[in-house]
Amino acid sequence: MPVDLREHNPDDSIDIRPGTNKAAIIKLLYRDTNLAYTPAEIREALDLPRGTTSTTLTRLHDDGMIGKTSDGLYHGLEHRDDLRRFARSLVQLDDMAARYPDPGLTPDDVEQTGSTAKTELPRDRGTERSRPGEEPAPDDWVTETDTEPDSDGSGNEYQ
Repeated sequence: MPVDLREHNPDDSIDIRPGTNKAAIIKLLYRDTNLAYTPAEIREALDLPRGTTSTTLTRLHDDGMIGKTSDGLYHGLEHRDDLRRFARSLVQLDDMAARYPDPGLTPDDVEQTGSTAKTELPRDRGTERSRPGEEPAPDDWVTETDTEPDSDGSGNEYQ
């Protein structure tokens, strides 16, 4: 279905969830909008099934999110800065997930907003560190205090 450009607002929020086939294709095509790919190249690059790739490409094209040349190559659109920013945020999410593969968070730990928001903060998971080398809690930082006076008797190390 074509998009009526008189009513189209490129500033509208993008309704694509990270981790979906649509998001993966957007991320690939918006890395460089000067490059175009065949459906087979997209399928191989993203390891998607054949039917899924062609269906998703058709939907993205019909929604005005990607372009298609007359010879069947798909590409990102130069004027869609919103999708370029979205694709960049997907790359940043991937980088963060690779850097911190096990954050130890559950959906209950994430701040909820809106009418379904919880009013209580989640309880701490305990004070014991479960992994060696984990950063100590602030209470563990100070192991002893030096209360002896300095040589001048003032108790101040620096004057």
